[in-house]
Amino acid sequence: WVSAVYQNELWPSRIRRSSFNQSCQAQSAHLSHTEQAQKLYNKFSRAMTQLDLDRPKRTPRGPSPQKTQATRRTIVAAAFEEFLEHGYARGTTASVAQRAGLSKVTLFRYFDSKDALFEAVIQTHIASAAVALQSSPMLEHESVGEYLLRTVGAAAEVIDSSGRSATARLVIAEGLEFPLLAQMYRRYVNDALLEHFSRLAQLAAERGELKAPELIQHPALLLAPLWMAMMNNTVIHPEVPMNAKTLFQLQVALLFKMP
Repeated sequence: WVSAVYQNELWPSRIRRSSFNQSCQAQSAHLSHTEQAQKLYNKFSRAMTQLDLDRPKRTPRGPSPQKTQATRRTIVAAAFEEFLEHGYARGTTASVAQRAGLSKVTLFRYFDSKDALFEAVIQTHIASAAVALQSSPMLEHESVGEYLLRTVGAAAEVIDSSGRSATARLVIAEGLEFPLLAQMYRRYVNDALLEHFSRLAQLAAERGELKAPELIQHPALLLAPLWMAMMNNTVIHPEVPMNAKTLFQLQVALLFKMP
């Protein structure tokens, strides 16, 4: 076996075959077969050890970026379902992992706590709508009121079916016990929308399109119909739901001059 390895040139280049053969031949006259075998084995072991040291180490391959993103989306979707069904306090990372078809060990490679999971849910399923509204450009010759009806009105139409109403209810219900939930929601959703509405109110005033100048100081007037619909439809009177889009349209008509 040692001879076969040697003949297949698994030795490092620095160990020359000729010197190795000469050394073995010189010693074979004075050594028994057992001693010769032991000597060969020792030389072989030292050479193979050096070969392992010289060989470049392979870096273990991790999952591809595409698979990593797909796994992350699966976990966030499972967390969204878990929190909407059981709330934040009763929702568990074990249940999220089970819904996602993963082990808890794998889940914690992506999110190190339940707080991190909820933050990802807010960013993915709730804040993404606010970001989309802020990045949507205003069309040429479009008034601020028309712009609001086209963008926010469309989002209001699916405010219940998208899970945004249920998430707002969750924040209201558990925000006192878990203040971090309210802080996340305010930072990613509420504050972002208020800033957006404030800029639009200022633009409308500059264009002469504003009926109620108070909107500049109180941009929450544009959030009010959305919150009223969400709270009514999830807590106050879900049996008689309010249409968030209709409420928003009526509020825009009261605040802006429409063409």
